[in-house]
Amino acid sequence: MIFHGGNVFYNGSFQDLDVRVQDGLIQEIGNHIPPGTGETVKDISGRRLLPGLIDVHTHGRAGEDFTYASPEGICRAAADYCAHGVTSLLATTMTMDEEFSRQMVSRIGRAMESDYQGSRILGINLEGPFLGRDKKGCHDEQYLRPVDIDWFAQLDECARGSIRMVDLDPRYPEALSFIRRYGKEKIISIAHSSAGYDLACQAADAGAWHVTHLFNAMNSLHHREPGILGMVYDKKVYAELITDGLHVHPSVIRMMFAMIPEKICLVSDSLSAAGRADGIYELGGLEVFVKEGRACLADGTLACSTISVYEGMLRCMEFGVPQEQAILAATWQPACSIRMEDKIGAIRQGLYADLLVTDQEYHLEEVYVGGKLLHHGRTGRVSQ
Repeated sequence: MIFHGGNVFYNGSFQDLDVRVQDGLIQEIGNHIPPGTGETVKDISGRRLLPGLIDVHTHGRAGEDFTYASPEGICRAAADYCAHGVTSLLATTMTMDEEFSRQMVSRIGRAMESDYQGSRILGINLEGPFLGRDKKGCHDEQYLRPVDIDWFAQLDECARGSIRMVDLDPRYPEALSFIRRYGKEKIISIAHSSAGYDLACQAADAGAWHVTHLFNAMNSLHHREPGILGMVYDKKVYAELITDGLHVHPSVIRMMFAMIPEKICLVSDSLSAAGRADGIYELGGLEVFVKEGRACLADGTLACSTISVYEGMLRCMEFGVPQEQAILAATWQPACSIRMEDKIGAIRQGLYADLLVTDQEYHLEEVYVGGKLLHHGRTGRVSQ
C-alpha cells in the first residue's frame, strides 16, 4: 500500500510525502512514489499521517486493569488502546503481595504471546513493590518492600522475561546494585522517591535511564536541593509527564517543554476508569473514586488519570506546547526511552508501519498496526 498525498510527520515536522508500506514495515518515503503492479494507493490528501502513539505507563482502560485482568481481558484492553491511537504500550502493574504478583505478571506474559488484534504490548512496567513509603501515592503500603535482586529474578521468570521496565526508589540499600545489575537489560525508572539530587545522579550514573511521572510522588524543586527534578535536567535520562492538566499544572507543562523537550515522554498513567463513566473503581486493592475525570483515593490522594496518551498529546497542544514537540513526546521519545527506536516511534524506513490518519484538527480517523487497519471511524477532537 502507498499512502499518497498526506501531510506526513517525518523527521520532526510535517511534510507532503508518500509512504509505502509492505510486509508490515515502512518500506519507502518520498515524493510521488509510483505504485507497483496491483499495489493499493490510499489517497489521504488533506489529512495528516502520524506515527502510532506509545504509552509506557498505563494501568488499564475501558474497565480492564492489567493488575487483575485475565489474558482475554488484557487483549480486549489492547483493542481499546488501539482505537484511541496507541499502537504500543507497556502493561503497568501495581504493588501486590508476592503470590498475586507472580500470577499477575504470568497473565500478562500469556496475553503477550496470544494472537490478538490491538495495541502491541511490548512488555511489563513493574511499578512497585520497590517504592518509597513516604511517596507511595496510591500504592498499598503493606506490600512495599526493599529492592531485592533475587526476588525480582524469580518474578521475571514468571513473566517469561517480559518485564521491560522496573520502577524503584534509589534510597533502598540494594538499589544501586540492582541498577548496575539490570541497567542494560531492563529500563530502570526512578520512582516514588524523595531522593536528593546527589543520590538521583548516582542512580543515573549507575544506569537508571528513566523517571516515573515527573513532579508526582517526588520532592518539589528547591533552589538548594533540586532533587530528582534537577537530576533530570543535568543527566541523560527520559522523564514521564502526565498531561491531563490535573497531575501537573499547564504552566509547568509548558515550562518543561521549553527546558527539556527532548526528554519528555507523555504517559497516561490511566486506570480502568479511562473511557468509562464516573464511579468507584479499584486500583491495586484500593478504592478509587472518579468524578468529572478526576481519580482520587478516599483520603483525597490524586490517583491515576482517566485520559489516553492521544488526549494528553492534544491537551499539550491546547496548553501551548508546539504540536511537533507534543507529537515527538508521544511517539519517538517514548520509543527511545524503552530502547525500541529501531522498531517503533517514527515514520522511518524499516520501522513497523504503526500509523494514524487524522484530519488537520487531529480527529482520529484510522489506526494501523503493522500496516494492518485495526480501527476505522472518526473520533472527536478529544479522544475520550
